[in-house]
Amino acid sequence: MVESGGYVTLRTMAKALVETVIGRDIRSIEPGTVAFIDKRNRHHAWFSYDLQLQWLLETNDVDLVVDVGANEGQFAQRVRRVYAGEIMSFEPVSAPFGRLAELARADPRWSAHQLALGSADATATIHVASDTAFSSLLPANEFSRQRFRRSVVLSEEAVCVKRLDDVLAPLLGATGRRRLFLKLDTQGYDLEVFNGLGARLDQVMVMQSEVSLMTIYNGMPHWTESIDMYERAGLHVAGMFPVTRDATGRIIEYDCLLVRGATPAASP
Repeated sequence: MVESGGYVTLRTMAKALVETVIGRDIRSIEPGTVAFIDKRNRHHAWFSYDLQLQWLLETNDVDLVVDVGANEGQFAQRVRRVYAGEIMSFEPVSAPFGRLAELARADPRWSAHQLALGSADATATIHVASDTAFSSLLPANEFSRQRFRRSVVLSEEAVCVKRLDDVLAPLLGATGRRRLFLKLDTQGYDLEVFNGLGARLDQVMVMQSEVSLMTIYNGMPHWTESIDMYERAGLHVAGMFPVTRDATGRIIEYDCLLVRGATPAASP
């Protein structure tokens, strides 16, 4: 008898073997429907987040993933399927950081840092939700509390907030020139983190930000404000993938993939 975890591993290995033999990526589009994608044309697979991400990382020669708002390491585990390079994960809340650090210890190219990031150094209070993925430096609004019952705040923690450029300087050391994929998932605080990039901005080749069509935290930006700022910095939309919807089907949030285009203006 094969345990469930072993079964998943065997299934994954078998899938990888078949993909290698046929030279195609195999992806489920919906239950009962499978797509076969030529590996040379992953960028045309607009419906597949993983293939779009893999293509962007490969074609932009990304050599460092900066995972901001890592929670328990879910995103790093996902990106590891298509990326073998270095990952730096940042998570300020104690409980999910413990799980994140445990996972990172098993991967020599993955480091975990218990830290909040923003546009200026500060000490702040983070609102810890019942589902820690909803924890935020911003207070949840009434819509969030009604739509996402797991966003209810159970406790608060004092956290240290640092600018990303200051944090990266000692971590990257003398070989500080890197090609970054910056992933932001900070529950309404993405622009603040982005504004802390400083001189590191032009090293961001690919970025992901969770942008909101319907705000769920007080003080968070609307998606048009977020994308306008990213575009003015030389990063342009490469894909939009729905994260959540309301009861009517309206999209609440997208994971927005962006790629560097024109040379950016100086960062604040």
